[in-house]
Amino acid sequence: MQRVVFVILFVHMSLLTSRLLAGDQPVAEDELTKLKREYADVIALKGTSNAEILTIARILRAKPEIAIDQTAASGEYCFNSGLGTMVHFATQPERTSEDVVYEFDASGLIAAGLDPSRLQQLPERGQMTPGMWYFLPKGQQDPHHAHAMSAPTIAIAINVK
Repeated sequence: MQRVVFVILFVHMSLLTSRLLAGDQPVAEDELTKLKREYADVIALKGTSNAEILTIARILRAKPEIAIDQTAASGEYCFNSGLGTMVHFATQPERTSEDVVYEFDASGLIAAGLDPSRLQQLPERGQMTPGMWYFLPKGQQDPHHAHAMSAPTIAIAINVK
């Protein structure tokens, strides 16, 4: 009798589990489809490019607060690695020649002899000439952050197209 009850219980649990799994399958497929769509650019990378993006992802996973969303201010994401060193990535590089913007605290360079008067003032967003260095004095509004910087800053834009 115990054996019959066990078999009936086992069959019932098996049917219930298979129904649950079958019911979950479309959700799992939808989730997989969503992941593939969201990460298609990463999945498509091979070799060094793949290794590099995964390395950056590991850095951000270890310290997520260094990723700063500046999309409202400038349409960019800011990787603030510290010590006044930042790199901005345009969310729509096809709309700007400022695909990547590097910004550095210029205090140490000025102390070492950099003459900021020899650099052009940092222009409004979208007005930088790629490959040209710019200067932003301490306390002036940075167009890539939409707030004043606490240190003198030098910046250069790169157009990767």
